[in-house]
Amino acid sequence: MIAKHLVKQVKCGLQNANDEDFQTFVKYFLQNRRIFISGAGRSGLVGKFFAMRLMHLGNRVFVLGETNTPSIQKGDILVCISASGTTSSVLNAAKTAKGHGATIVGVTANPTGPLKETAEFAVIMDSRNKKKRKKLKRKDRKIPLGTSFELSSLMYLEAVVSEIMHICNIGEQTMKERHVNI
Repeated sequence: MIAKHLVKQVKCGLQNANDEDFQTFVKYFLQNRRIFISGAGRSGLVGKFFAMRLMHLGNRVFVLGETNTPSIQKGDILVCISASGTTSSVLNAAKTAKGHGATIVGVTANPTGPLKETAEFAVIMDSRNKKKRKKLKRKDRKIPLGTSFELSSLMYLEAVVSEIMHICNIGEQTMKERHVNI
């Protein structure tokens, strides 16, 4: 079944995300700093999912490109999501934000790309690792471009939210009260 194959690819993408990196990543979101999210296409949608959850946790969070996004400042965090690690709009945002003193945190599948080099810290969702993927190949079906990275990233970021809920003792009821109601 194709769904089982996709789940295997998502697991492959999560394999590089070790516990130490996970805890480091979580710490960025426990600092009561403004958080900005950047991503293009489907990676941008994953970023919006994460932004919504961060808002539910009580963070001040903004998505780049929205009309109500303020200027980024020293001490803010910019989360950049890009499978290739080369998406020009995401890289430009990272470089500009860095110039204003913001901390850049990346989520990428490219362990040697410019996003990893620009970010203070980057999580690698290595779902594109050819050695790992050879074992997973199916000749009868293909998974759409970027799907494993996007789903791996989404699961990872949801796990980050779950960890923050645990650390900060934030229950679902509190998050529900922050959810849109109009």
